[in-house]
Amino acid sequence: MLLAYFELCILVPLGGWNDQPGNNVAFSSGNIILGAAIGGAQLLLLIGTVWRLKPLLWFGLLGDTVWLLLHIYSLWIPYVFGASPQYAKMYARVWGRTTKLLPNFGNHLAPDAMHIFIDVFVTAVIVTLVWYLRSLQPAGTSIEKRPLQVAG
Repeated sequence: MLLAYFELCILVPLGGWNDQPGNNVAFSSGNIILGAAIGGAQLLLLIGTVWRLKPLLWFGLLGDTVWLLLHIYSLWIPYVFGASPQYAKMYARVWGRTTKLLPNFGNHLAPDAMHIFIDVFVTAVIVTLVWYLRSLQPAGTSIEKRPLQVAG
């Protein structure tokens, strides 16, 4: 879901949903490169999930966690704690024309709706991936060979 949503948002102009500088031409070279980089990483994560390749799963977990942390730092902290004048100028240039789900108030500038959805999907991927990694049994062991764990 994250992969499809991200690729749609990065490659196809959707009006106010993704109206950012450089995203006004469908399939522009810059957006294709960005889409390939992040989309490729998500595709590797999908392959790792299907084939239970732990190195790819860990790589995906690390990449998505960094992606979410960057969004927290660049979008959510200025919204919660207020934005500097320099950030407000950049915000007006980059996200001024985008669709918002949350209100701006004072110098608290809301993340755009496209990024809110990306953050929800990335968070869901991280939570699911942690659960999935924990559920994978150690290599070379079967369920019968693992020691019984008693709750207590």
